[in-house]
Amino acid sequence: MSAYHLWGTISSAFFLSSIPAIGHQLITIWRRKRLRDRGELHEQATHSISLNQVLSSYWAVYSFFLFGFVLDSPDPFLTYPRAVVGILLYWVTCEICFERGSRATRLALCASTVSLVVPLVLVVTGTRANQVVRSSSHILVCLATVVMAQGAYAQYRLLRTNRARGAVSLPMHSTLYLKDLSGMIFGLQIGASAWSIIAMHLVNVIMRAPIIFLYLRLPKR
Repeated sequence: MSAYHLWGTISSAFFLSSIPAIGHQLITIWRRKRLRDRGELHEQATHSISLNQVLSSYWAVYSFFLFGFVLDSPDPFLTYPRAVVGILLYWVTCEICFERGSRATRLALCASTVSLVVPLVLVVTGTRANQVVRSSSHILVCLATVVMAQGAYAQYRLLRTNRARGAVSLPMHSTLYLKDLSGMIFGLQIGASAWSIIAMHLVNVIMRAPIIFLYLRLPKR
């Protein structure tokens, strides 16, 4: 097995492990909603979760999916696991937006929903490897990197401000950290054409570590 396929498999495995990890985040929110409905919880079910951070994670996964999809031969290592993780992150976004119900959250939910149409259009039209589309995918990944960095900072700042773990899921953040680490190594195996992917995962690894560190230092309440 070549290094490319080895790290592609490892990266995909971490993405697959992200499925139950993000599922844990959803289960945590649902459990807290039940506690709130019974009057045993006196804060939002999504307390301490940064919508900014969840959205930035969604867009990063989404951009990676599009990057893989527009290659000459769509790479299953880059597409299918990302599609599943993206859908779950979209679900978390829905839970947050439905609970908070502000204008900003409604706009965020609308933008995420509209984005789901683009892959369907690419499937129907059979768009592949067009140079303009490929260049655009690099731009999208770079933008996602910036969004992801500020999203991670927003989650760190919110945890530090609240001084409480709230509904934040440690398994989700830990798994996504390992996913980014393996994804960065996989990008190195792809080569120079994946420079934007490598940069995105490197930034994510650097920015997510403080969130995990702070979470572990906060009291369990």
